[in-house]
Amino acid sequence: LVKGGYEDEWLDLYKKWHYPLMEYALEHGTTLEHKLMVPDGHAQEPQWTFAATFLFPAPQEGASAPLGRAELIQVLFGDRMDEYVAGEKRRWELTLRHWDTDFVELDKTEDPLSVYLPSAGSCQQ
Repeated sequence: LVKGGYEDEWLDLYKKWHYPLMEYALEHGTTLEHKLMVPDGHAQEPQWTFAATFLFPAPQEGASAPLGRAELIQVLFGDRMDEYVAGEKRRWELTLRHWDTDFVELDKTEDPLSVYLPSAGSCQQ
């Protein structure tokens, strides 16, 4: 949830300082898809402002990128590290609530389809 009235500033900061990391992941196959979504409509008390979704390859198909996160940040922003830190700090100042949730896709062809029985979808680590 982003502080009201600052949504566009948050988006500018996201695109400038965080999205280049996502582009790298997409280019190297460690992330297959990235979307940024907003709710369609208004609520009395909004639960969220933006939802960033990521689609990752299956563990056995996962690629590894040449650079880790810290190395990538150094390569992308090394000469502007103070600006990077200030930009990310500001983005998090504007973020009132944040959570990460992983989803596991269930195989609808499993019989029986159950969250209680071991399956490739819900028990995979």
